[in-house]
Amino acid sequence: MATMKTKTFWAFCLLAVLGMTACTKYQVSGVLEGVEDDVLAVAYPGGQGIERVDTLDCLAGMFAFDVDMTRPVSILITDIACRGLSTGRFIPLMTVPGEHAVISGSLDNYTVTGTQFYQDQAAYEQLTAPLGKDAKRIAETALSFVQEHPSSLFSATLIGDCGAQAGEALDLLDASVKNGIMQPLIARQLKVVEARQNLETAGSRIYPGAEAPDFTLPAPDGRTLAFSSLQDGKYILLDFWGSWCHNCIEGMPRMQQLYARHGNRLEILSIDCDETEAQWRAALNRYDMPWKHVINDGGVDVSALYGVTGYPTKILVNPDGRIVRVFLGESNSFYNFLEQELR
Repeated sequence: MATMKTKTFWAFCLLAVLGMTACTKYQVSGVLEGVEDDVLAVAYPGGQGIERVDTLDCLAGMFAFDVDMTRPVSILITDIACRGLSTGRFIPLMTVPGEHAVISGSLDNYTVTGTQFYQDQAAYEQLTAPLGKDAKRIAETALSFVQEHPSSLFSATLIGDCGAQAGEALDLLDASVKNGIMQPLIARQLKVVEARQNLETAGSRIYPGAEAPDFTLPAPDGRTLAFSSLQDGKYILLDFWGSWCHNCIEGMPRMQQLYARHGNRLEILSIDCDETEAQWRAALNRYDMPWKHVINDGGVDVSALYGVTGYPTKILVNPDGRIVRVFLGESNSFYNFLEQELR
């Protein structure tokens, strides 16, 4: 676990004790009750879970620290043992360059105030608190908030909440917000919205007998590979996987045996998902996978196009380009079925 060296000054402590609301020298500051051993953990979520955890020293529950960033970064503040990450006892916080968050209360019951970004966040949370999990009303509230606050940096975080109206919400944002430091966050939200919409309609496209949708993705040689180019009279197995997926790696020896036995009738196309190109290429070098490969990084999210909800997902397509069956997870039933199908 890395150590975050915090600069806690008596002046800051005095301000906190007196109940002052901000310490703008730092990007995040505050006072929390019940801090075990006067140490907190700051966790940095990534694509496949927590990527890094730093320790944060406190003084009677008081703390202040900076986040090294050039764009918005999400963090989780929790107990030093990180038990709160599994029990819900943590404080999620979007840190934004130039903005200052002030936290008070406890890990169980906290308040975030600070500069304009966090004031807008508090106002929005007050509007949505009575809505529970009513996605329709939350989307309407988010769109209305963006409409009323088009120049707010916080409004840029609500594009995903707007659901099907995400495009309309994006059009409402001021150009300074759309094209500024929030741009990467906006792009990620739009991708999530697209994936969600594709998943919602995948059931009408992905079923036995349906024509398998075509797609084109980057291949290891730097060129692109179209799924339709593989349809030359063989069965095609679409293998949605990732090197981060334990079950995917565990099933690799059986996939190798399968390909060795049926490579004359079966083409495998492994579609790497949810990792960087560098991680994908490292996995290709590490594991023996003598079949076709692409990475799900071609504009259209192919995992959403095919309604993938877990990994590994294997989809068998017949020589006519129609889906035979979809298999979720690593199981004997998949291999037994394929052996029967390829007799």
